Amino acid sequence: MHEMSNISTAGFKKAFQMTNGTYRVDGDDSLSSRFYKIAETLGRVNLTPGPRIVTQNPLDLYVEGSGVMGVFNDQGEIAFTRRGDLRLNAVGTMTNGEGRVIAADGGGEIQLDPNLIHRISKEGVVYATNPAEEVAEEIEVARIMLRNADDTIMEKMEDGLFKPEGFDKPGDFEGAEAPVYVTTHGLEGSAAKTYDILTQMIELERSFEIKVNIIKELSDLSQDSNTLMQVT
Repeated sequence: MHEMSNISTAGFKKAFQMTNGTYRVDGDDSLSSRFYKIAETLGRVNLTPGPRIVTQNPLDLYVEGSGVMGVFNDQGEIAFTRRGDLRLNAVGTMTNGEGRVIAADGGGEIQLDPNLIHRISKEGVVYATNPAEEVAEEIEVARIMLRNADDTIMEKMEDGLFKPEGFDKPGDFEGAEAPVYVTTHGLEGSAAKTYDILTQMIELERSFEIKVNIIKELSDLSQDSNTLMQVT
C-alpha cells in the first residue's frame, strides 16, 4: 500500500532487503513466550534511474545515474533524495515539492532572489540574471549538494529520505569521484508501477487463500479424528 500511494510521487524509489529484528516477549505469570519480528530498517534504496518526465519548469531536475541530492530533514540534518521538483518558497528558500529545503554544496540553505531569473547547469550550479539589465550577465549564486552513490549503499528512512547505510544518523558523505549531472526541465517518475503492485497484491491474496485452505483441511482432519475416536 505504501508503494501504491507513491505511484505519482516524483523521484520515489523502492527499497529492498528489509532488515528485521526478532524480539522475545514473556507474558506476566506465564510460562509461554512469544517472538515478534520488527522492521529495524526500511531497506536499501534501489537507485536505478526511473522514467524521465519532461516539464516546462526550468527548476525541475532529473538527477542522472546514481546521484542523490542533499536536503534537510525535520531535525535539520543532511539527508538525501531523488525528488527534483524544485521551487522557491515565500521567503526565497529553494525547496522541493515535499517542502524539503535543498542543501547547498558547502552546507546551509539555498536562498535566491525571486526577482531574478535562475538557471541550473548540468553540474547543479545555480546562476542568476537580472531581467532589468539590458545586457544580463549570469552570476553564480549557489551550488546544489549532489553526491555520487555509485559505491555507497543508501538506506531508506521512515520519512522517505536516504542516508548512507551504517550511519547512526543522517549526514553528508563523500561519494564516488565521478561528477553527478542533472537535466533541467525534467523530473524522474516514480519507481512504483501499478502493474507490479497489482501483481504483488494478487500473489499475496493467493498465498492467503492457500493458507486458509490448509488451516481448514487441518481442522477437518482433526474433527474426523475426534469422530473416529468417539466411535471406537
